[in-house]
Parts: sequence; C-alpha cells; structure tokens
Amino acid sequence: DCDLESECLRWLGAVRTDIWAVYRGILFPKKYRARFSYLPSGNTNNDSVSTKIELPQLNEPLPKDWLTIEDDFSVFWVCNTTHASYNVFTCPMSKMNDGVFYVLIVRSSVSRLRLLQMLLKLETGGHIECEGLEIVTCSAYRLEPLSDNTYNDLDGELIERGTIQASLFNSANFFCGKVDG
Repeated sequence: DCDLESECLRWLGAVRTDIWAVYRGILFPKKYRARFSYLPSGNTNNDSVSTKIELPQLNEPLPKDWLTIEDDFSVFWVCNTTHASYNVFTCPMSKMNDGVFYVLIVRSSVSRLRLLQMLLKLETGGHIECEGLEIVTCSAYRLEPLSDNTYNDLDGELIERGTIQASLFNSANFFCGKVDG
C-alpha cells in the first residue's frame, strides 16, 4: 500500500513512502483478511540445487506438506532480497541465491505502538527483532485474499487481483566472462 497509494505524494520523493506508512499503518490502519499457505523451506523431495517445485493450479488443493495461516494481516511482505529500497533493509537474513522466500507478517492484532517501532527500525533491519513481526521461511507460497480491500503488487507495480502463488528454484546459474581483445 505504501508504494502504490502514495503516488499522490510522488513530488516529495522517497520520503513519500515513509509518510504513507505512518498514515496507513499507524493513523488509519488497514487490515487484510487472507489465507496464506506455504511450503516450509527444506521441505522439497529432492535436495538437488536445481530442483523446481511444481505448483498445483490455483483451483487445485495444495499438497499435504504445506502449512496454512488464515487471519487478518496488517503487513504481508514477501522478500528474496535484502533491501526493498536504498533505505529499507527489509530482510537482513536474505542471501543472494539462497532459494528462499522470507515472508514478513504482522497480524492486525499488533498494536500501533509496535507497528511504529517496526517502521522506525526498517532502515537498519532492526525490525526483524520486534515483537509482533513473524518471519516465515518458505520455498513456495499461495496467498488467497478473503476480503475485497486488497490488491497485489510486484516490486511496486500493480498486478492482477486475486490469488497468487510462487516458487523459487533452489539455485540459479550466473555466467560471467571476459571478452579478449
């Protein structure tokens, strides 16, 4: 919400998302009812570095080794990088090519004071130690919105509403080379 809804403040620069985080998270908190299902990391059938997790179709049930949380959320943030922006150290424990999603969850029952403490520590990564923040480590996930007041975004861009799911490869190949000449 902070990125998409703060477009009206774009003229303020990067501080617009900080202002909107206080507005949306502290002054006028919004909650989102959803069902979050995930395959815990390390729960794949094959430990090969190139294992791809086969996801079921969105209309199919999930395999039995997946876990599910259904609740009202204030924050649901899926990360596979350390920073969301130059000044937001979202996920300090993330490593390049670790094949893991880190899902940061704050349930709507968390107090505004706790949310404010998390916001103030986002720049340093200290929010991960805050009471009320849950971190789920998984190889794949499915998020099913159960309320109408939600939307999905990917890297700050609005994407289609509704259920989404994703999985990661355990490893990726990087190629580097030198051109002689």
